[in-house]
Amino acid sequence: MDIPEFLYHYYEIEQGPFKNITQNKFEKAQDIQNRISTGFNSKRPSNYIDLRFSLEKRLKKGFIDKGGKPKRDDPFYFTLGKCNWMKSCFENPGTIKIPLSNFNSKQISFTYPDSMVSFQIYDEPKLSLYKKASNGQIYLLNEISDLLDKYGLPSEEKWQSQENMKYDRYIEAQVWDDFLIDKYQQKP
Repeated sequence: MDIPEFLYHYYEIEQGPFKNITQNKFEKAQDIQNRISTGFNSKRPSNYIDLRFSLEKRLKKGFIDKGGKPKRDDPFYFTLGKCNWMKSCFENPGTIKIPLSNFNSKQISFTYPDSMVSFQIYDEPKLSLYKKASNGQIYLLNEISDLLDKYGLPSEEKWQSQENMKYDRYIEAQVWDDFLIDKYQQKP
């Protein structure tokens, strides 16, 4: 299967792109989350910030263990290929598209599907219906082709029609370096 050529970053236009809630200290991150009142992101569980900080430590460690060289503690989040469903996470969504060819394996990791979902399915026995060997795993750029050959690209048709795929909305890409992000950062 062909690898999508672009990464997509979805964000709230009013806040601007490349804002990660965990770039803040815990208390400020919790306050930000508590103020989100619309969109899918407003429906997060009360322990979301705890889960997010914990998950990002696991992501970073897994990336380093596979040879990644993160230059940040928290990654920037993207989807591999377009995912229109992501727009529902925001009241007024914006999108930035960056060619995947701009990245190398030392800067980027992937999870199948979304990292929070992937690790929750991996950790929770009660979610075994949805569990795949890809859950709880970190992938490098050079592993994406094999991953797509095994599972295919998530699609709206699949997650709406196949119960065991209902949480597989997209492949998430985590970018661990600012070097390209700065080029795409919107300037006031």
